[in-house]
Amino acid sequence: MRIFSKNFNLKQFSRLLKERFKISILKLWRNDLEILNKDKQNNAVKNSKVAAATQDKVFSFYASLLKIDIKLIENVFIAQNGISVFFHKREKNNQIKIYLQLFELSQPDHALFFEPKAIYEINDVGEQWEFIELVKADSSFRALWRGAKAGFKDITYPNYLISNEIELKNPLPKLMKPISNPMLIPNNRNSWEAFCTFNPAAVFAADKVHLLYRAQGHDYISKIGYASSEDGMQIDYRHHKPVYVPTQTFEGATLPPGDPNNPFVSGGGCGGCEDPRATIIDDRIYMTYVAYNGWDHPRIAITSIALSDFLNDKFLWEKPVLISRPGIVDKSACLFPEKINGKYVIMHRVFPNIYIDYVDNLNFDGQIFLSETHKIRPRAREWWDSRKVGAGAPPLRTKDGWLLIYQAVDDKDASEYKVGAMLLDLEDPSKVLYRSSHPILEARETYENAGFKAGVVYPCGAVIKDETLFVYYGAADSYVCVATANLEQFLYDLKKTGKTTLDSSLLALDTQSVLNSQHNNE
Repeated sequence: MRIFSKNFNLKQFSRLLKERFKISILKLWRNDLEILNKDKQNNAVKNSKVAAATQDKVFSFYASLLKIDIKLIENVFIAQNGISVFFHKREKNNQIKIYLQLFELSQPDHALFFEPKAIYEINDVGEQWEFIELVKADSSFRALWRGAKAGFKDITYPNYLISNEIELKNPLPKLMKPISNPMLIPNNRNSWEAFCTFNPAAVFAADKVHLLYRAQGHDYISKIGYASSEDGMQIDYRHHKPVYVPTQTFEGATLPPGDPNNPFVSGGGCGGCEDPRATIIDDRIYMTYVAYNGWDHPRIAITSIALSDFLNDKFLWEKPVLISRPGIVDKSACLFPEKINGKYVIMHRVFPNIYIDYVDNLNFDGQIFLSETHKIRPRAREWWDSRKVGAGAPPLRTKDGWLLIYQAVDDKDASEYKVGAMLLDLEDPSKVLYRSSHPILEARETYENAGFKAGVVYPCGAVIKDETLFVYYGAADSYVCVATANLEQFLYDLKKTGKTTLDSSLLALDTQSVLNSQHNNE
């Protein structure tokens, strides 16, 4: 008998399969769900033909993914850490090996292990063993096998192998996406934001989350819009006009619109003010952004506004000034919210690294520019952030260090932007204490894959409100979205799983690959 775990949300799983793979799954009615969860001792499903039919669909799906016969699938269990698929194979010497593969909840065909993990062996080759069932009892996985001579055999699969592997492989910590996403979509009634609204900066002030988001109309010129939210999840107010527009030549204000095929184009923009980040320091909001004139290398600009003016809808911004060197593509700049060792700290990205610069003041004159001094690099190819990294939201101070939400691209799949997290030393932010082993946010929802650029989740803002971490990001270069996590749990998971060096217990690589990866990160 094949059964599901008692925590298996079959309705949710069926929806995921339908959305992702167009697989026809029979609906599980309320009484079937009650039957499915009724027997808490062994999770047995005895009287539900609907559940049995659905099981066969799911087992068939994973048998196809694993390229094995459906009869070799022992069971499927769904929990918070993912979808655990147990199966076995008979080796050439008649030895039987039991394997575990873990799949991602939000993308059920995405394996989280590089290869299935062997968790048990049956070495009695002279016996003809037949698999009967696998159940989960408390925290143990118990399998019943039957031998032609030996009769029934109850085997408990080694939990230390199962739990340890899942703990290390599962991409924790994770951010949760509310069903209310996206928060903002293009508004056809306002020409300046009719094409796309994305990549929002965020600050928390006066008991509200304030968003400064990049917007484009069909002229493809980037401007900055404003919206606010009291609960951090849903928009309460949206300004009908842009609150920041290009006024300088380096933003393209006095130039014709740029060539949309220019290699410097991002998000379809032909010029303007792109991808803002905002930080409150001493009763002022400082906003850094990408200034693009439509023709030359994009550069970083900075401006500021009195917090009191900002909160009263008086958008009286200081004249912007360029702070990055000419002739270099420099993006993803953000300010730390306080001085460190008496200096202001600015992060920015010159491919492929995050750079950290220290400055005495923020009074840039257009002649003094950021340098590339301290840096945080992409990791080796085995990691998910191996091609390029960039600061996302301005770092947030926590008891465990500076929490940096960052974006990254993988050499193995350069088409997707993913989101990770780091904890940096409070006194020396170039020192990475913990770094997420897996992405904390990926483009898995429809609104993250149906827009100007599919597969992009791009964070530009984050706040802490009511012990909750809110991360604000652009989806598919088209929409403004949010994802959340309990801050304490998030930090705990990050410290528990956020390794900064590669080892074989983490990714199950061979020793030589581990040594090469560690050497590349020195």
